[in-house]
Amino acid sequence: MNKLNLFRKLPNLSALATTLMLVTYSSALFAGEDDHGEEGHSDEVVTMSATTAKKNDITTVQAFAGELTVSTTLYGRISADPASLSHIRARFDGVIKSVNVNIGDKVKKGDVLALVESNESLKSYSITSPFDGSVIARHANNGELSNGQVLFSLANYKNVWAQLTVFSQQLGEIKVGQRVGLSHADFSQVTTIAYLTPSADGNPHSLANVAVDNSDGFWPLGTLVKAKVTTAIKAASLLVPVSAVQEYEDNQVVFVQHGDEYTPRPVKIGMSDGKRVEVLQGLTEGESVVATNSYLIKADLEKSEAGHDH
Repeated sequence: MNKLNLFRKLPNLSALATTLMLVTYSSALFAGEDDHGEEGHSDEVVTMSATTAKKNDITTVQAFAGELTVSTTLYGRISADPASLSHIRARFDGVIKSVNVNIGDKVKKGDVLALVESNESLKSYSITSPFDGSVIARHANNGELSNGQVLFSLANYKNVWAQLTVFSQQLGEIKVGQRVGLSHADFSQVTTIAYLTPSADGNPHSLANVAVDNSDGFWPLGTLVKAKVTTAIKAASLLVPVSAVQEYEDNQVVFVQHGDEYTPRPVKIGMSDGKRVEVLQGLTEGESVVATNSYLIKADLEKSEAGHDH
């Protein structure tokens, strides 16, 4: 065999060299994908060191049993307590001899508001305050006749009412005695529903009447208030924070932690109080799940999947 034929039977040396280079590079690349160091992905598992988790404010909690408080939000306004209002008239017709108070004055129970001279006996008698309060209206002046009209109106606003609007679809869950968290601006207090009444203006709703302590004066009449009414307290065999649940691959999932690994776990959820949610299936008590910034784990998985698609 001559030298020419020999070289014809040998592979193209340039092509062989190129092939060897590609194989070497590919092997190194896949080796790099398998070696993630502290952070990485493998079959829907995110690996992350404790240091990285802390840096990203990723924290975990154990799934736990507890009580779930279910509530409904209502709105209403502050109104006067009818028992704290008084419209005062003279006992007998006569002439008003003196008036001792003006609108806005504070009075104590028994204070003399005015003197009236009776038309029959021609003797003067006192008109006194029936309780501690403020003068909110005055219709009496010296020398005028008292012929049954209201002379003074008094009010004590230390106790007021919140009248909360309850629409027909809410009537089944709103009941007397339920706990109410009342708030407006920076003020809040806890009270209960005292009684339910139909709307006085004929509108298709009812009113939940709630006693309010206004001794500090922070709940003036007419104030718009928000009320969170506790409608049920349910025992739940398993609870996690609402922030632990994410939507991933058309499922609701939590990310379960085992050491440095975080795995998406499909779950079936039940009732929620806005802060915690009941887990009906997919998780057992004591398992650690991501409670804060779980969306970062989800984003990391989705990023990895997008990379694999290419």
